[in-house]
Amino acid sequence: MFRVIIADDESRIVKMLTASIPWTKLGLSAAGTASNGRDALRLAEAQKADIIITDIRMPGLDGLELCERLHESNPNIQIILISGYADFSYAQRAIQLGVLGYCLKPVDIPELLKLLRQAVRNIRREVSLQADTLLDYMEEGEEAPLRSILRDFGFTDGELYIASSVRMPDCGEALEAGLTVRLGKRKYLYLSEKPFQRDAACRLIGESTEKCGISLPAAPLSPAQLKDRVTEAELMACQFFITGASCLTEVPVSAGLTEEFFRQLQEALASADSLLAFLHKLQKQNCTLLLDIGSAYRFYNLVYASPFLDSSPGADEHFLNGYEQLAETYGSFADVLEEMEARLRTPEPVPPQPQNASEASSFMQIIKYLNENYEKDVSLKKLSELFHLNSSYVSFLIKNETGLTYSQYLTELRIGKAKELLSHTDLSLAEISEAVGFNDYFYFIKKFKKVVGVTPGHFI
Repeated sequence: MFRVIIADDESRIVKMLTASIPWTKLGLSAAGTASNGRDALRLAEAQKADIIITDIRMPGLDGLELCERLHESNPNIQIILISGYADFSYAQRAIQLGVLGYCLKPVDIPELLKLLRQAVRNIRREVSLQADTLLDYMEEGEEAPLRSILRDFGFTDGELYIASSVRMPDCGEALEAGLTVRLGKRKYLYLSEKPFQRDAACRLIGESTEKCGISLPAAPLSPAQLKDRVTEAELMACQFFITGASCLTEVPVSAGLTEEFFRQLQEALASADSLLAFLHKLQKQNCTLLLDIGSAYRFYNLVYASPFLDSSPGADEHFLNGYEQLAETYGSFADVLEEMEARLRTPEPVPPQPQNASEASSFMQIIKYLNENYEKDVSLKKLSELFHLNSSYVSFLIKNETGLTYSQYLTELRIGKAKELLSHTDLSLAEISEAVGFNDYFYFIKKFKKVVGVTPGHFI
C-alpha cells in the first residue's frame, strides 16, 4: 500500500480526514499525521511517504515551503493541498510546484477521493516505468545505472535480499518488501535491504487456494549479481511444478545432481526401450532435488526431439516455447512423465494429410487463428488439437509457407505487435509483455533483443 501523511494545524480536520477516507479500498494507508510543516517533513521522510495531504497555512513551515522541500528529496511524491482561502496566487504557485490538486475547506470528500485515486494511478505508472528501466539495466548488465536507479528507490549501495512469487497476487506488503517489481502474469520480484521473514511466506503459501510458489534465497547479493540471481529465484518459485503442490523454496536444486540426471538421460535416449525404462523409473522417484522447472523444460525438449515419440518430418521442433508454457500446458512434472510414457507405449498414428488446395486452406486458417490469438498460450500441441491435425504436419505447413519454424513465426508475430505497442501506447513494458503473449518479462526482453537487436527499453 502507498503511505499517506496528513498535515494540518486544525486537529478536527485531521480527525475528519483520517476517519472519512476508505484507505484500504484505495490501496493506501494513513502512515501518520502532523500539526506543523516541520513535523510533516520529518514524518514524510521517515515514513517514505508516497502522498501528502497538507494545509497551505501552517506554523513552522507552510504548505508551499513543505512542497518544495518534499520535491527535493522525492520528485515523484504526490501532494494535495487544502486551504480555507481561495487565493489565486497560492494556487498558481502550487501549480508551478507540480502539486496534484487544490481543495478548499470545508473539504469535499468525493473531490478528495478523486485526487487520491489519480495520485495512486500516477505513482503506479511512475513505479512501473522505473521498474521497467531497472529490469532493462539488469538484463543489459549496466551496473552503474542499475545502482543509481536502486538509490532512487531508496536502496543504499549495500547488499540486497530478493524473493519471488508465482501464481499469487502481489505479496510485497506481507513480506515487507522495499520494492515490488512485476515480472509477468502473477509473477513478482521483491527486493529488500533486510532478510525476508520465512513465517510470513509460509503463511501466504498456506492461505493460497491455488497451487503456487514463493522463493526466499537466503544469501544477500550485490546489484551486480541481480540478473543471474533473479532468474534463479524465478525458477525456485516455480518448484511447485516439480513437487505437485504449493511450496516455499529456499535453496536452488543441486547443479551436480541435475547434470548427472542429464548424463543418464543421454544414455537412455539410445533406444525406445531404455527411454521407457528411464521414464518409468523417474515416475517413482522424488525429482524435487534433481530438477527445477528450467531443467524440466530442457528435459522435455530433449525427449520430444528424439525419434521415439514422433519420427515424422519436423518432429524435432520443440513443441513449447519456454518453461512458463510447460507449467500452463501440464499440471505438474508427473503429468509430463505420464504422457511421455503413454506415447512411447502407444505411438500416435500419423493421419493422412490433406494436399494442394486443402493444404493452402489449412495454412490460412492456422495463420488467421495465430494472428487473432497470439497473446494466448498457443503451443503447437494445442494448435494441432484445435485444428485436428498432426503437430508435425502443422509445423511442416508453417515452415513450408513462411520459411520459419512454428516457434520463430509466433515469436516474430509477437515481437511485431510489441513494437507497435511500444511506438503508439504508454503501456509499461511489463504490460506490453503480457499483452503480446509473453508471461515472463526476462524471456520477453531476450526474445525482443534477439529479433530487434536492442532491448525494449532502448527501442524508442
